[in-house]
Amino acid sequence: TQNTCAFVLNDLSVKCWGDNYYGQLGLGDTQNRGDGPGEMGSNLPFVNVGTGRTVAALDTGNSYTCVRLDDDLTKCWGKNTDGQLGLGDTNSRGDEAGEMGDDLPYTPLGPSRTVQSLWVGGSHACAWLDLERLKCWGANDFGQLGLGDTNNRGDEPGEMGGLLPYVGVGTGRTVEEMGLGQAHSCSLLDNQRVKCWGGNNHGQLGLGDTNNRGDQAGEMGDNLPFLNL
Repeated sequence: TQNTCAFVLNDLSVKCWGDNYYGQLGLGDTQNRGDGPGEMGSNLPFVNVGTGRTVAALDTGNSYTCVRLDDDLTKCWGKNTDGQLGLGDTNSRGDEAGEMGDDLPYTPLGPSRTVQSLWVGGSHACAWLDLERLKCWGANDFGQLGLGDTNNRGDEPGEMGGLLPYVGVGTGRTVEEMGLGQAHSCSLLDNQRVKCWGGNNHGQLGLGDTNNRGDQAGEMGDNLPFLNL
């Protein structure tokens, strides 16, 4: 990523600066910030995430940004070529006026579902929900969403919300932490062991081969091996 976002701690608001080609700064335009005099400090606008809303957690990917808000719901803005904003299309958000604040939809993850933790990768994102289940959306060309295929999720209507499948990490297992790369995902589970899936051309899944995982049926859940550390 070529942009940076930071909390303003006294009121839990957010400012972003750097590259803004896709509107990833969330300022309603595509002008970079911080590359010229007079653009930072009090001249750098706050990101509008909605009336009365504050940011509880934030993560940035490849030219897009996602936040978990104080209401435990998620909003994303910036680049959206693979549906990584989870809004059922491939239109960037935050690059034009009238797309942020109350006009920016929440990422739909299911009726009455709330987000406990949020992680962002190169062009995909994952959320641990209140039901202690995992959902991922965005780019999936290497199976990085862990859904047994290579179809992106969130780039077309009817793929999000209750229609977005949960990711199987193993019977009775829950996710404590995750790390998302450009095209793979790794999870630290409640038994303090690690599972990874997605692109594996350089052995980044740590499974002793270069075969992708999660891009075909029968590779996730109990069939996905733990890393031998």
